[in-house]
Amino acid sequence: MNAYLMILLRLVHVLCGILWGGTAVFYLFFIKPSVKAIGPAAPKFMQSLTQRQRLPLFMSLASLLTVLSGVVLFTFSSGFFNLGWISSGPGLGFTIGSLSGLVPFLVGTFGIGPISGKIGALGQQIAAAGGPPSEEQTGRMHALEARLSRLETIDIIFLLIAMVAMGTARYWIF
Repeated sequence: MNAYLMILLRLVHVLCGILWGGTAVFYLFFIKPSVKAIGPAAPKFMQSLTQRQRLPLFMSLASLLTVLSGVVLFTFSSGFFNLGWISSGPGLGFTIGSLSGLVPFLVGTFGIGPISGKIGALGQQIAAAGGPPSEEQTGRMHALEARLSRLETIDIIFLLIAMVAMGTARYWIF
């Protein structure tokens, strides 16, 4: 493969991966606790963050570009999935990093995104009613938030594994 294309793909992969992982860490450890602490203003803040600032779109694009560029890089670096390379130290590190990176991509795409959309729709429904949420709405909201928290924990664990494995893979010796 052309060296310039490999450099471009690596830049896209690393920069988008930093944005994806960094935003996930920042959200989970700073934004989410702050949202819980601000109470009644939280729904408006989250609506602004997700709809006006388009955080879900940003995360989707960053993760998609990271994964797509990573698949191409892995394919060519591995010699089209050569088991000799994959079982080498660096190959094993990049394979673990790659598989670990796919988990949060899939969890985000098919879990976090849809659940966040349901939470947003339920929040709008509650706001449109003009009063406090019903017991049923409160129960649904708590259930959705609990599922979301579990998925976010899985997401961040696998993102961190992917980042560590990718960042150290070329130094693995076995």
